[in-house]
Amino acid sequence: MRFIVTDLKRIFTEPAFYISVVLDLFLLFGGMLSVMGTCDSEMLYLCSQSLALPFVAPVLAAMPYAVMIMQEKETRYDTLMKIKLRAGGYELRRMLTCGISGAAALFIPQLILFVVCFFMDGIKEFPYDFSVLMMSLSFGFSYAVISYGLTFVNRQRYVPLVMPQVIYLLCIYAFPLLKLERFYPPLDISPSVYGSDITIERFIIPLCLAAVGFLLTLLGKAGGRR
Repeated sequence: MRFIVTDLKRIFTEPAFYISVVLDLFLLFGGMLSVMGTCDSEMLYLCSQSLALPFVAPVLAAMPYAVMIMQEKETRYDTLMKIKLRAGGYELRRMLTCGISGAAALFIPQLILFVVCFFMDGIKEFPYDFSVLMMSLSFGFSYAVISYGLTFVNRQRYVPLVMPQVIYLLCIYAFPLLKLERFYPPLDISPSVYGSDITIERFIIPLCLAAVGFLLTLLGKAGGRR
């Protein structure tokens, strides 16, 4: 438990975390400025949130820890931590903190936007808009977890950073061709892109990605024992 708490604190000392948050804020409030006057004032939050963020969100979720973890592997710091944590479970604990870092990197900027829009009367239906805000947690967690899982199957520093975005873009282009529009990935963080309701389908892809990341972590953990 102490490791998780320490690692969670470390999130807020990583420059990459703040770079992700700042970029997210830039996209959100840049979107707000660009839609003001053209968007229904009561839908300001949804219009701002769904303009640019949905198409780069995976890389923002992966950014806080992805490169740092590869640096740890290069310096063998992760091996030292595995020895220090005699009870084991280093990989799974780190996967959890990585997921939380991705969720926080997407949630905090959207929470700021939500509060600003709330006081500007830019929230039309509070329950729906609040649910959209909360979706950033599942989205950010899942793409950060798959990013972490990818650190076990490659040695290139920036693959865990860019590969979640690559997977995301491939799904964006492939799903309409496969008649899988209901699973369209941008709707998992901005269902208002197509005026979509929030259904169970909005959590299928994030759940699958988190599951794959978890399996890759287990394989990496087993490989590390050998």
